[in-house]
Amino acid sequence: MTLADVTPSPRRGISRRQALKVVAATAAIPVAVTGWRLLGPAATFHTWEGEVLGAVSSLTLYHSNATYARRTIDRMIAEVRRLEAVFSLFHPTSELSRLNASGRIGGASRDLVTVMEAARAAGEVTGGAFDTTVQPLWDVYAAHFARPGADPAGPSAAVVESARRLVGYRNIEIGSRSVAFAEPGMMATLNGIAQGYITDTVADILRNEGFNHVVVELGETRVVGDHPDGRPWRVGLRNQEGATDRMIDLADGSVALHGGYGTVFDPEGRNHHIFDPSTGLSAHRVADVVVLSPRAIVADAIGVGLYVTGEERAAAIIAAYPGTKATFTRTDGTRVSIG
Repeated sequence: MTLADVTPSPRRGISRRQALKVVAATAAIPVAVTGWRLLGPAATFHTWEGEVLGAVSSLTLYHSNATYARRTIDRMIAEVRRLEAVFSLFHPTSELSRLNASGRIGGASRDLVTVMEAARAAGEVTGGAFDTTVQPLWDVYAAHFARPGADPAGPSAAVVESARRLVGYRNIEIGSRSVAFAEPGMMATLNGIAQGYITDTVADILRNEGFNHVVVELGETRVVGDHPDGRPWRVGLRNQEGATDRMIDLADGSVALHGGYGTVFDPEGRNHHIFDPSTGLSAHRVADVVVLSPRAIVADAIGVGLYVTGEERAAAIIAAYPGTKATFTRTDGTRVSIG
């Protein structure tokens, strides 16, 4: 089960992907479409809304032909569903679910291999702060807090350490058509990178097909081109309290927001879904981090790594991905931008 597929009780907050706190860029657009309603014969917005890998999602195209726009969106959603069959942990027949169940998958799709390779590269760049094999930690924390009267301090140190020993992205063996775990009991979650990959896949297809004004919100946010009126898209970012406290301009790029307040296990929020692989505990160096990058897969994965590491190693991490920059919100509420 993925992090986003879990529906916590109200006291535990909201799902990870809802907690990205990125307000849909189209919310600031004065002319919009609900469903497939066309407002006029001129070019206008055409929007689909739904769910992708547990995330509230949307796709918005600007085009003058409503029929063509709808058919294009239908094709993009078909592509999204195909990729869900690769990356979803919620569906037992997905490639990732089968990998976790057996420890190896042969005949792996190029999509799975590509994302696993990108995840390994992100693991190297972040010094292991981004690690796709933290799923055993998630399972331990979820099981602990599901029990009535669970200790709010979290699982015992021994239980956490037992799960942490299964964490290690370098113990994933990646072949041209296969992926395997080197140690029994290992499991992976691609929630910190697959949404970015799906977002980029759809955005790249649409750009190649000549769409110049697109907003893709498929777990991560990426825009193609600028707003049709010639300005950047306006994206609102919500803080820990759920209020929109920042607005950024975005054109031809992506944004991701990572904060430990997304899915919290205990009332105080000390135990949350972004784990430090080196300790097995939830990371608390910063309040959140916003990453801007040309590619959503980078903003997604690097954002997780930067949240775990904090400011100290941020410059070196960001330098590995040209065009990328990050803004940290510190625990005292101050902010610093790097890159």
